[in-house]
Amino acid sequence: MRTTFIHLILTCMLMPVLYGQEDLYSYEATRQFANYLFLKGDFDFASEEYARLLFLKPGNDSIRVRLSQSYRKQEKFALASEVFAGRETDLKSDWVENEYIATLLFQKDSFAFNRGLNQVKYLSSAEVQRKKVEFAMLQRQWKSASAILISTGGDRPDWTNQYQQTIDRAQAFRPKKPWLAATYSAIIPGSGKMYAHNVKEGVTSLFFVAALGYQSYRAFHKRGSKAVSGWIYGGLGLGFYLGNIYGAHQSAKNYNKRQLDSIYHEVDQNIMSRY
Repeated sequence: MRTTFIHLILTCMLMPVLYGQEDLYSYEATRQFANYLFLKGDFDFASEEYARLLFLKPGNDSIRVRLSQSYRKQEKFALASEVFAGRETDLKSDWVENEYIATLLFQKDSFAFNRGLNQVKYLSSAEVQRKKVEFAMLQRQWKSASAILISTGGDRPDWTNQYQQTIDRAQAFRPKKPWLAATYSAIIPGSGKMYAHNVKEGVTSLFFVAALGYQSYRAFHKRGSKAVSGWIYGGLGLGFYLGNIYGAHQSAKNYNKRQLDSIYHEVDQNIMSRY
């Protein structure tokens, strides 16, 4: 609340500097202020100003696109697509169509996306093809994305190389099996974590289980079954052994998540940075 209040105060102080004696509530003054907020990265306030401008001039495509972009920057993709409601078949240029399809692309709604592509009139066939690839990648449909790339033919655009590398990386990924990691660690403590590329913890688990097991064995060997220390070390060793099995299972799951998150982040960042 305090930050918002300070922002409003600074806005009131700044507007006279930006616009001099001009009417601060005129269409042009509002447009310049909205552009200033957008370039500053204040997309929430910018969207409010652009919405006001679009209400005043519903046929202004440049304002419509900027309002949509402001919503997209906030990841309000449904609101962004609503900016084009009722005008889906009357987008008068490729850059307006490009923004409209972008709002559908990030909603990940196959039906709406394909319907939108079928309505475009100005986007080039190469751009339509690229958006199909991007949609498949955002849906994590790697085979479909690769098939669309192959269909571009021999003279492929430069952008296809980067996308193909990411798709190849995703398809080459082989997840670790948590049940197999747990089985390995049940046979040899720590080996399941090593299988899941968690070598340091795997070695540590092996050391603790082996050390506690050895101490328990020594105590029982010297004093027999009544050796209290033998039961203590044995109990601790059993606890570490069971924990090592569970830890191996979790290590495999965590490894898979890290690898997939890395791939997904690369895909999302590469595609979102284009819009």
